Amino acid sequence: MLKRFGSLALAGAVMAGGLLLVPAGAASAQSVTEASCSGDSLVKETLTAGSSWEMCWRIDTYRGLVLDKVAYQPRDEAAPMMVLDSIALAQLNVPYDTGATEYNDVTTYQVGGRRLQAITDVDCPTGEVRSAWTDAARGEIPAICIGEEDSGLAYRTNITNDALYAAQGSDLVLHTVSRIGWYEYQTEYRFHDDGEVSVRLGATGDLSPNDYTNVINQGWPLGEGDTDFAVNHYHSAFWRVDFGIDGAESQVVEKFDTDPTGEVGTTGDTGRTPILDTQLTTVDTEGKVFVENREAYRVVNPDSINADGHARSYEIIVDRDQAYNLNPETDYDIAFTSAKPDEVHASYNLIPQKANQGVSDYIADGESLEDPVAWVNVGFHHINRDEDQSPMPIHWQGFTLYPRDVTAQNPLIPEGRKWVNGDMRGVPNPNIPTTPPTTPPTTPPTTPPGTPPATTPPTGGPTTPPADGPATPPTDGGTATGTVEFGSNEVTPGGTQSVTASGFTPGESVGAVLHSDPIDLGTYVADENGDVEFQFLVPTDLPLGEHRLVLTGQTSAVTAEGTFTVAAATAASIFTQLGTTGSNANVLATVGATLLLLGAALGFAGWYRRHRGSGAVLA
Repeated sequence: MLKRFGSLALAGAVMAGGLLLVPAGAASAQSVTEASCSGDSLVKETLTAGSSWEMCWRIDTYRGLVLDKVAYQPRDEAAPMMVLDSIALAQLNVPYDTGATEYNDVTTYQVGGRRLQAITDVDCPTGEVRSAWTDAARGEIPAICIGEEDSGLAYRTNITNDALYAAQGSDLVLHTVSRIGWYEYQTEYRFHDDGEVSVRLGATGDLSPNDYTNVINQGWPLGEGDTDFAVNHYHSAFWRVDFGIDGAESQVVEKFDTDPTGEVGTTGDTGRTPILDTQLTTVDTEGKVFVENREAYRVVNPDSINADGHARSYEIIVDRDQAYNLNPETDYDIAFTSAKPDEVHASYNLIPQKANQGVSDYIADGESLEDPVAWVNVGFHHINRDEDQSPMPIHWQGFTLYPRDVTAQNPLIPEGRKWVNGDMRGVPNPNIPTTPPTTPPTTPPTTPPGTPPATTPPTGGPTTPPADGPATPPTDGGTATGTVEFGSNEVTPGGTQSVTASGFTPGESVGAVLHSDPIDLGTYVADENGDVEFQFLVPTDLPLGEHRLVLTGQTSAVTAEGTFTVAAATAASIFTQLGTTGSNANVLATVGATLLLLGAALGFAGWYRRHRGSGAVLA
């Protein structure tokens, strides 16, 4: 009976607070990604800067890690925007320089299935590990690492010395590990907080002991002397990238081509800087391209327009590599085909309808490009070295999908720079006061008639200061300080803290940092009185105890500091938060559930005492 009563009480609490317990955004329409997968197959991550990514992942027996329905939501946008229908490794071609050996690892040996390696702590020291099916012999294994990682400086600007705007960035990173022969490969996708996507394949493991030669110009001497030469070889990694920008059914491939005009500028440092001309042309039909200098390609959705009226697109950035352009399976940097479900592998296709075909076959009919797929080839000529002996340091090859006009401004733009859009020459910075300082009079005031002459103080003794203190402030070299007040001296993790600070220059940017471990709370603009007011959410993982908030004027160097306490949640603190933060759904839900459970417990205690006194027996 006790267990049944407790279950009913808990159910009542959940029912009463059910609307409040629904996560933020759950009432909105389901996204395309959420409609395509769920549970452990769904990745949905909001990064530190506020932007978010969502996608479905799966392990294909041959291609390994496949990502579907990849969507990006910039920090200030209301909903995610589709970027990719899918992306996956499509072939890994490894020919050796002796001509005696060539492997096609994806279609012959598999990257998933029996080749997939179990993720360990050393592979995933900070991320989340999820499992996937491999084969009948091993069943499910920990297969993928998913987590947020620091990416270094995201932006920095102080061009007019009026304020420094700078921030660190982060990426959502997914990776798997596969062992094929003597090599171990890490397939990695990095989704940046600014919408960029980095695609990489890392190779480590060991050099094949079976591939040595005595021909010096086909290998590199490993070991003492010049006797044994480890054979040089290529790793040509191919990815199939199926675009779906903003859910488009049709998209366009465009080529940037920049050429010198033959003329030179006359006002540069040298007086002979070439004048360049960039043309944008449409790629209408399927085909291969070898990316030349000053040439680039993008996939654009002409019907998806950003706030500045520009069409959204993603540019394919292939680093200058060493493509193995010696056979028709590998003789391109990028190829474009129309999306077809039976064209999956870049060469030696395993789909029965087009068995053993490849990109050269897919483009043979020269179809028009309406739903383009990009086949991106990144080659690496591995000329061995002594340092590659076991274990071989990892080396990387890959490319970048670069957002072009997806947002009208930097999606991570700080508040104080949102006014910068277009040619801002001559446009005043609204964050800097433009009122000129008062000019002191140039002539001394005239002494009114009848004013007694000034009395010269006696010498030799101390001068009596005025009653309100010294006429000039002390010059001790200290930094000017402002004041800061908090809405509450004590808050709980996840609660809202309000801040009011003063003493800054009107209109200047004020940076806020929470200590001990520095946490950047953003930049705020002082009002006409030099005051700053804002609220922030206390991180849920912030340690209990006293914490210090430091605010710094980025023009005046005025600082304001204050401390508050982070304490464990109690009934009193919850009600205090409700009184100061408004309708916080999580807090309300917690209160609702707590009160209902408490009420249920008190009710049961009273019932129990009454029935115990009457001799009733609990069932």
